[in-house]
Amino acid sequence: MRIALIAPIVTPIAQPFLGGSQAMVAQLAQGLQQRGHEVTLFARQGSAVPGIKIEELVVPDSVVPARFSGPSQERLADPGFFAQANIFLDLFLHLRQRQHEFDLVHAHAFDWPAFTLSALLTAIPVIHTIHLPAVTPEINEALHLLHLQGHPLRLITVSQACARTYEPYTPFDHIIYNGLDTDVIHFAPYIEPDAALLFAGRITPEKGVEAALEIAERANVPLLLAGGIYDQAYYEQRIAPRLQEMGERARYLGSLEQHELWQLMGQARGLLFTSTWDEPFGLTMIEAMACGTPVLAFERGAAAEVIKHGETGYLIRPGDTFQAAHQVAELASIQRAACRQHVEHHFSFTSMLEQHEQAYQTALK
Repeated sequence: MRIALIAPIVTPIAQPFLGGSQAMVAQLAQGLQQRGHEVTLFARQGSAVPGIKIEELVVPDSVVPARFSGPSQERLADPGFFAQANIFLDLFLHLRQRQHEFDLVHAHAFDWPAFTLSALLTAIPVIHTIHLPAVTPEINEALHLLHLQGHPLRLITVSQACARTYEPYTPFDHIIYNGLDTDVIHFAPYIEPDAALLFAGRITPEKGVEAALEIAERANVPLLLAGGIYDQAYYEQRIAPRLQEMGERARYLGSLEQHELWQLMGQARGLLFTSTWDEPFGLTMIEAMACGTPVLAFERGAAAEVIKHGETGYLIRPGDTFQAAHQVAELASIQRAACRQHVEHHFSFTSMLEQHEQAYQTALK
């Protein structure tokens, strides 16, 4: 198949990835290409995915990632919003002229214009993968209107939990879990007795960085933090002072490329997945388990679909840092081989690719 893959345009698709959605788009593009499909990736300037043809979109600095730490609210109609709308208008009008070059369009962009303006394409199927829960009212209403109009778009999301948040607005055509190629991820069967805990994710309030620091401090276990600073003010006001206060017991490593992150995960006692919002999937959880590292996660979003409680980690009441700290001592009882096998059986890269191919074939009928 000839596939036009549209990336989120809020950041380039390049290592180190801002988040799991960006990493998943790059891996999907490479996997589909390896299976014989012709993939063209439309992505922000500066994107680089080995072996993939990229058509760069010029995106001004005013187009920045949205924040999800506050209550559900419509995005302000600021210069970035209008710039983004015009970028998608130009892209989909451009693709409409080139529909003969592709069999389908598969979009992963996050924002309202990507959904509404993709309806301009009528000669080939348009599929959207939704990587966010229903936290943006204008997107929710747009999807609801499209559904009422017979839904010219086809929708995929990454977990049952994420799909449930959209039940008042629209159904989904497919649920496809993120997958990992475990052949490229080293399994670490043993760790050092004094191994640290790990937090891996963007530094922003909804990821629960402060809760991770509190859990490590209560458990009296060192904590390493890896991830890009998504919210600079939050880092400077809430995280940097706490790191200084904790001294050697907590260390921020910055944003890491995937191979560096996976190596670090293999050396960790456990991954703290302390999100304070309904995480749609949580790629770092399966990355950690693929390395053999169990996960302590607040039980919200898709965590219960990803972790096997008591076998690959523990599900904790949301926000309960006391219970989480107590459970840190139990991480040693988790069999690291069981974590790896869980990913191989339930989140394989091959299965993810096959399910996407099936979704494409269904759309083309």
